[in-house]
Amino acid sequence: MKPQKALQFFRTPFLVLFIALSVGVYMGYSYSISFNFLVSYSAVCLGTFILQHLLFKSNNAFFLVVIFNFFVLIGIFSIQQSNGAWERNTFKDFYRQEGELVLKFQEIGNQEKEWVKVIAKIQQFQAIFDTVSLNESAVLFIKKGKQDLQVNDVIVCKSIFNPIKNAGNPGEFDAESYWNKKGIRFIAFLDSMDYFVQKKGQPFFLSAFLDDCRLYFKRALEENLKGKDLAIALALILGDKSLIDSEITASFTNTGAMHVLAVSGLHIGIIMQILMVVFGFLPRIFTKNRAIIIVVILMWAYSIITGLSPSVLRAVFMFSVLVLAQLMGKNYSPLNTLFFTGFVLVILQPFTLFDIGFQLSFLAMLGIFLVYKPIESLIYLKNKILLKIWQGTAIGFAAQLFTTPLSLYYFHQFPNYFILSNIGLMATSGLILGIGLLLFLVFPMKILAKITGIVLGFILFVSLWFIEWVEQLPGAVAYGFSISFLEVVLAFFLVLFFFFVAKSNRHFLIGYGFSILFFSVLAFRRYESLKQEECIVFNTRNLIVTLRKNNHYYCFYKCKPEEFNKKVKYVVENYRKQFPAPISYCAIFKTNWRIVAPKLSFEIKEHSPFAKELRINNKKIIIVFSNQYFPKTKQLHIAMPWVQSINMLSLNNGAYRIKVL
Repeated sequence: MKPQKALQFFRTPFLVLFIALSVGVYMGYSYSISFNFLVSYSAVCLGTFILQHLLFKSNNAFFLVVIFNFFVLIGIFSIQQSNGAWERNTFKDFYRQEGELVLKFQEIGNQEKEWVKVIAKIQQFQAIFDTVSLNESAVLFIKKGKQDLQVNDVIVCKSIFNPIKNAGNPGEFDAESYWNKKGIRFIAFLDSMDYFVQKKGQPFFLSAFLDDCRLYFKRALEENLKGKDLAIALALILGDKSLIDSEITASFTNTGAMHVLAVSGLHIGIIMQILMVVFGFLPRIFTKNRAIIIVVILMWAYSIITGLSPSVLRAVFMFSVLVLAQLMGKNYSPLNTLFFTGFVLVILQPFTLFDIGFQLSFLAMLGIFLVYKPIESLIYLKNKILLKIWQGTAIGFAAQLFTTPLSLYYFHQFPNYFILSNIGLMATSGLILGIGLLLFLVFPMKILAKITGIVLGFILFVSLWFIEWVEQLPGAVAYGFSISFLEVVLAFFLVLFFFFVAKSNRHFLIGYGFSILFFSVLAFRRYESLKQEECIVFNTRNLIVTLRKNNHYYCFYKCKPEEFNKKVKYVVENYRKQFPAPISYCAIFKTNWRIVAPKLSFEIKEHSPFAKELRINNKKIIIVFSNQYFPKTKQLHIAMPWVQSINMLSLNNGAYRIKVL
């Protein structure tokens, strides 16, 4: 038993275990490692440890190395097991379009939309002469029929399943990586006639009750709020983003307040505090210990009602461990509890590690635990109100400090006024959640519910007005950041160095110098990317050609007017998030366009009924959009995605980009 004492040297043992598990999950996801190798390596580690223990009795450092390797192996095993890496029968090997598939629904999205997103487990492939058992997940988009879809429904379908693949357009959402990191590699679109329900799912014994609660809460908001107020309330209180439009999303994203629209640790903490205050008014009925247990149960029910996302699951689990540790009177470390929470969630579902919401919420809590106190101690205020405002600001700054590098990595933008927006929403978020809970309580009493709804609607209106005002401030968002994962890690080390190492003037100057160098490199690369001039032919079902010159976009497109926003503007705006600049849209049905500027001669015109001609300085490019066109010249020919690309460059492989010198 002596080697177990090694962990006592660490105040946060789960820091080591979580890092080891995460390393293993990443290795198992990135590399193909055989089951036999894992078993052999585990046997070697165990044998070496036993031999060392018998010969040297105790060696704390060696024990930690063995423990670290052991949990790395567990991480590799768990992710490859979840990923189906060792399955003998794989979907890609057995799938044929003439067969049928048996699938079981695991997750079902918003059923009020025309196309419902469903995560399903592929159980069988049925052909004429054979049936193969499978174990692989796929994402389905099912056209809404008359009957509701339920979790655990088993369907039989015949449809075309395709590998999830990015279009290869600059600035687009990385759908391939997003779904692959959930263990999903195939996608299909099913009409109501493409499948039939073989077996209706048996709901969890509490699911009907929780569904009724969800519908009750939703109806309480829908009958007392309208428009954008209703959309924000549903997202903030219930985690339902079905009514959130792109305008609201952009406003919250550009001001650094998007976390408010996703039920997360902030919401869980506020609601727990509200419930504890309410139970505190009834001390004879609810003792403190009894109130804590009831609150924990209610928060787990709330997490299920709001969709049980990884960030909510992490928050509820962590808060449960914290308050139950307090209840039992045990000494605990909040930092160790955070890593313990991450460790358990990744053990249960390895793909949780790759969830962006989990990563950001985990880092936000890590920042609060590590650097909130040093930041808060920088300013001393006697006024209690100002002190509370400063403490809230320090919490927001600590969280933003740790999430910013990862946000730049994923979203390529930085909200310059995030502190201002978070201060404004700090007070209103608590009020919205508190009054929202009150509305649920008084909903049966229509007059009280209407009054409560009016108050809640006013606070939501003020919150949205404030966010939109911050968004309109000059320089609200800095776009164009593009950093590597290695630079993200380096940024974290610089933050930790400043707060925990740079205590002497010499170390401080070293850290300060490295920081100036690091941010100077980022700024220079951003400047270089923003001034880059290029022409792009996008990989879409519509012809879209964009020219970026002299800090201005010229977008030439061919599509139906009603498809412009979804098919053209959406694609180009994603590109502009990385390289912001004014834009001019130009339709090119039968119109020729020409731009002449210093060092540039650009022209796009009709080449034939089946092709367009693009000239950039001395380079001539033929864009082909029909299989009836046959190349007769040696010029570069670019085939639209649906065109058979014989002797042509196909956009199916990604957008075509050419620099404009």
